[in-house]
Amino acid sequence: MKVRSARRTVQLLAFLLLLLPFVWPANRLWFGTYLSSQAAGIALTDPLSAIEVILAGRLIWWPLIGSVIPLVITALLLGRVFCSWICPLNTVLEWAAVIKAPKVRGTRNGWLPFGILALFLLAAVLTSLPLFTILSPIGILSRAIAVGAGLEFLFIVALVALEWLYDRKAWCRNLCPVGALYGLLGKWRPVSIGIDHSRCLRCQQCSNACSMRVAVGSGKLLDQLTCTNCGDCVDACAAKAVSFTWKNKQKGGAVQRESMEGITR
Repeated sequence: MKVRSARRTVQLLAFLLLLLPFVWPANRLWFGTYLSSQAAGIALTDPLSAIEVILAGRLIWWPLIGSVIPLVITALLLGRVFCSWICPLNTVLEWAAVIKAPKVRGTRNGWLPFGILALFLLAAVLTSLPLFTILSPIGILSRAIAVGAGLEFLFIVALVALEWLYDRKAWCRNLCPVGALYGLLGKWRPVSIGIDHSRCLRCQQCSNACSMRVAVGSGKLLDQLTCTNCGDCVDACAAKAVSFTWKNKQKGGAVQRESMEGITR
């Protein structure tokens, strides 16, 4: 099975999950948005939203911290998989790309999302308001799916227009502080993308397939923080040289990569 097919299935299910309370109000499986929700009775909160609320209120609320733990653990193990496999905004942008292929500019990844992340955290301290949580396009889209769209939905329309007119994944790659935080959490993730250089044809098809403009297999910090483990590069490699890998620390600090091709079949 292609990784993209599996990812598309997960994206669709995650998208439809937001509609569940609307069609089945009494369900106990899911209620909420991808900023704050109850999943099978377990409270889940977006890590950035939780940090903003704590900084804005200047109060550590332990139930809120507990609701962040499952998502933090997922990011620590798998990196930015929320961005590529779950995020409803990313799903909409990828669907929009099917309707109209976005422009692809020559710019590479930058550090701006991490600067924006720092600014919103500072703003939470100075204003006592979780500003990005209020403005978050993920929250806006989640609410629009579940209860209907308001004027705030124009922000989502603007992001789709940005995708079509300016650059592919312009928001996700260049601006989104949520992705930046997940990237930082996943810096030392054990599951990542690896290249078997004995098979690699150096055709660059894997890097060309990456919508986040990551140099696949790169050891550069920015590439590691930007990669969302979407698996598009795995599907693009005709030589089967690119795969999900598991990193194990050995004596002396060496890193061993063990192929995990079985999870992509």
